[in-house]
Amino acid sequence: MLNVNTGRGFTFIEMLLAMAIFALVGLASASVLSSVTESDAASQKAAERLAQIQRFFLILERDLAQISARQIRVEGEDPLRSPLIGEKLMLESDEGAFAFVHSGWRNPGMVLPRSEIQAVAYRLREGKIERLFSLFPDAVTGTEPKVQPLLDRVTGFKVEFLKDEEWQENWNEEKLPKAIRLTISHEQLGEMQRFYTLMNGLS
Repeated sequence: MLNVNTGRGFTFIEMLLAMAIFALVGLASASVLSSVTESDAASQKAAERLAQIQRFFLILERDLAQISARQIRVEGEDPLRSPLIGEKLMLESDEGAFAFVHSGWRNPGMVLPRSEIQAVAYRLREGKIERLFSLFPDAVTGTEPKVQPLLDRVTGFKVEFLKDEEWQENWNEEKLPKAIRLTISHEQLGEMQRFYTLMNGLS
């Protein structure tokens, strides 16, 4: 007796269906991989943005923690009576700006041709908060300060100074304010506000 083999191969339709399934699986895998890659890129950008913001606040806090009662000279003009000057649009800022002198600028053994005090200023310029500083606290007229960009994508930079329990946007008193309040508007993070109490401020 002959044994009849009843098995058969795949039909053309079945092969097309299998190919379609494999194609869908491949597309799904590619989509998942793309999503993971985009998520990683977004996470990296968020981490970089957070690091930039933390660095900005760290530098500002360090400067203010060592603020000096020394008179400030702005743009080479005669020294002002105030150890801190704050004014809207000052130093070509697009909004708030303030300048002061701080100590603690390390110069071990006085090796570098500069002192250990530094005049600094903060301003908003073309969407960036910038830190301006000079090698010498009493820079003469015409000396351009160094510009250090600290934070980008900024749409607002409001600086206020506390006196007699009231906040004001300008400061030119002979003493330091009790505190400084910064209100920063950021394209992605919205509004951020920070308070800094000055130890040598008005009592």
